[in-house]
Amino acid sequence: MFNLEDCVCFISNKCNKEIIEAFNNSLLPYNITRPQWIAIYYIQKNESITQKQLSNLIDSKESTIVRLIDRMEKENLVERKKDPNDRRITMLCLTSKGKSTYNEILPISINFSKNIIKDIDENDLIIFKNVFNKILKNSKTL
Repeated sequence: MFNLEDCVCFISNKCNKEIIEAFNNSLLPYNITRPQWIAIYYIQKNESITQKQLSNLIDSKESTIVRLIDRMEKENLVERKKDPNDRRITMLCLTSKGKSTYNEILPISINFSKNIIKDIDENDLIIFKNVFNKILKNSKTL
C-alpha cells in the first residue's frame, strides 16, 4: 500500500523546505534574500553574465529573473551594462555593494553548508548526491 511519508518526492520536498527556511533565516540579519544571494553568487562566479544565462543557471523563468534583477538594481547590488562587442546584449555585473555583499555572505553560506551535513559520512554524501542526481535525471524523462 502507498504511504506518502515513504515517498521520495514527499521526503525530498519536506527536506528542501526545511533547508530553505533555515538558510533564509541565516540571511535575515544581512537584509538579503536567498534568490538574491544565488544571483550574486553566479554573477560573481562568471564576472558578468546575461539575464538568460543567469536564468538557465538558476533554472528559473527569464521573467522572474528580470524582476529579481530590477529589485537588485534598485538596491545597488547589480548593474546592467551593454556588451561592448554587441550592444544588443546586456550583461549583469556586481556593483561594489554587490561585491561586498558577496564577500559578507559567502562565509555564511559555507558555514551553513558545513553545518547542514555535519555528522554525515563522506561516502554517504557521495551516495546521496548520486541518487539525487539520478532522481533528477529520471524526473526530466517523465
